Amino acid sequence: MPHVLTEASEVKCTHGAQVQFHASQTKLKVDGKAVIVESDILAATVSGCPNTDTQAGQTPCLKVESIIAGTSTSLRVDDQPVMLETARGLTNATPPEPVMWRVESAGQTKLAAG
Repeated sequence: MPHVLTEASEVKCTHGAQVQFHASQTKLKVDGKAVIVESDILAATVSGCPNTDTQAGQTPCLKVESIIAGTSTSLRVDDQPVMLETARGLTNATPPEPVMWRVESAGQTKLAAG
């Protein structure tokens, strides 16, 4: 089973920029860090994306647009699925192909879910 994401997790766009998110709930924590739910990722922003070659039609990743995978089907907090280390989705950047975000590290190994 994949580990759940917490405020200690590391998530990046495919260009290597940090996806920034904050937990909206405090009921479920791992190692003192709140678990991340679906709405937290959908509200995430991206800072410092280097995808900026305007001559090539590029615009940087600034925010998360969608979640394609990685929401738990068995663990919820405040009626929202928690996010898993298998999470990935799209950002709002504009290169020729869709731009993804992905989890680099769950940041914890104590709590897993399906």
